[in-house]
Amino acid sequence: MPHTKPSPQGPQRPQNSQIVVSEKFNASDADVIFKSSDDVLFHIHRKNLEAHAGAFPPSEFSTNGEVVSLTEDASILEKLFQYIYPQRHPDIELMDHEDLYKLAEAAEKYEVFGVIALCKTRIR
Repeated sequence: MPHTKPSPQGPQRPQNSQIVVSEKFNASDADVIFKSSDDVLFHIHRKNLEAHAGAFPPSEFSTNGEVVSLTEDASILEKLFQYIYPQRHPDIELMDHEDLYKLAEAAEKYEVFGVIALCKTRIR
């Protein structure tokens, strides 16, 4: 078996890899699509972003169908986006400290203030 050096860019995805869409955030009528750092797509309603997250542009700004790349991985974005919809939220008490800190960081970055308060309470 020939020895190959790892790619300096990290692992490569196969050319025929399928697009992965979040099972929870895949509404066909969503008007903005985010891509996580690990290539999962999230179809989100802009009206929910406007109401619950201060760091995203309002609906007057169009993404023109482009996918907006975010730096967080899918597990953190999935938790974060659950807080901008009227649904049962993830139980912060059950999150490990690493995920809790990542969620708090994302909430701060995207100004999801309800999540910031919950994370601060849990971290103390």
